[in-house]
Amino acid sequence: MGKKKLNFFDSRDKYLSFINSTNEKSKIAFEIATYLKKTKIKGDAFKIFDAGTGDGTIISTLLSAVHDKFPEDPIIVVGKEISIDDINALLSYLGYRFYEHKNLVFCVTNVSYQDIYNQNFDDCNFLKKELTGNSSFSFNQQLMSMSEVIKKNWELKEDSTSTVLRPKQKSFMAIYRKDQKISLNHLIPKNLKDIPKLYDFVIASQAFRLRSPYQRTLNLVLLPLLKMLDKKGQLFFIYSSGNDFTKKILNQFFPKITPYQYNDPRAFISHISNSIPSFRKKYKVSVSSFLFSFLNISLSSKRKFSPMNSLGLWNAITYVGQISEDEQKKISINVNFLDKISNIAKKLNLKFKDNILHFQKNSE
Repeated sequence: MGKKKLNFFDSRDKYLSFINSTNEKSKIAFEIATYLKKTKIKGDAFKIFDAGTGDGTIISTLLSAVHDKFPEDPIIVVGKEISIDDINALLSYLGYRFYEHKNLVFCVTNVSYQDIYNQNFDDCNFLKKELTGNSSFSFNQQLMSMSEVIKKNWELKEDSTSTVLRPKQKSFMAIYRKDQKISLNHLIPKNLKDIPKLYDFVIASQAFRLRSPYQRTLNLVLLPLLKMLDKKGQLFFIYSSGNDFTKKILNQFFPKITPYQYNDPRAFISHISNSIPSFRKKYKVSVSSFLFSFLNISLSSKRKFSPMNSLGLWNAITYVGQISEDEQKKISINVNFLDKISNIAKKLNLKFKDNILHFQKNSE
């Protein structure tokens, strides 16, 4: 088996450093929640597909907003995630969501977007978890005791040709409250063919490589997700802008790399329109952006970052710029380097910028 090629997607330490030192995930949830104001439930439930749950901050925060909008209506979420650690973190958030919103069915899977839409569940493990009791504490206990189940069913293997980590087997798990089993009978999947194909909200946050050409991102990520939109369904495609302080720092340390090569939302939309002649008839598209902050800052009396904060900032910058571990090997992380980062950073406004491409499917 070939040597593993580390990239920003596979660096667990880099990811944890980023989510713990910035408020990006909660900001994303708050931005998406604003689109709930004019949203209506058209069918038997509000359906959400999360194209990559990560640690669960986005979807759990958004669910509290959905509950605020639809306090009594059924909600079903299907979230894709291949990381065992992230799924365990996600489950730790869900106890109160099930307590607050009884009519919730939450599903986790490692199945691809295409397979979900095409109902291709051959050789897929189908699991159900019925939560008993009626308290968030009890639900949390049950959800957080599932580590071994997750570990067994979400094992990864390395693709020997591409060195990319892939699931050993397909798995799908549906979680719901046992005391709501009768009222949610229409929504709880009895078999894998019952899983929704179309959704009201689809969330795709940091779901592609910024150095991938627009066509590749369109084929592998965007088109499969657009197919999953129900009438008036909305897709939120969120990614790093690069039009912030990070570009200056990355250019200084990686002058031969163009980290945000394919990050122009207008150019991306133009490419999509040229590739799909009927695109403008099928979808409304808008572009927006938002800022989020580097949080883990404790300045000393000398107005310098601590080494830990300097390292956290460096990790956040290289994470949003998607600089691979191999590319970073040329940088020696030592006290002098961290002092340099501190001196650069204290002169800058440490606000990151994300783009949002918002797609809404027209009625047919």
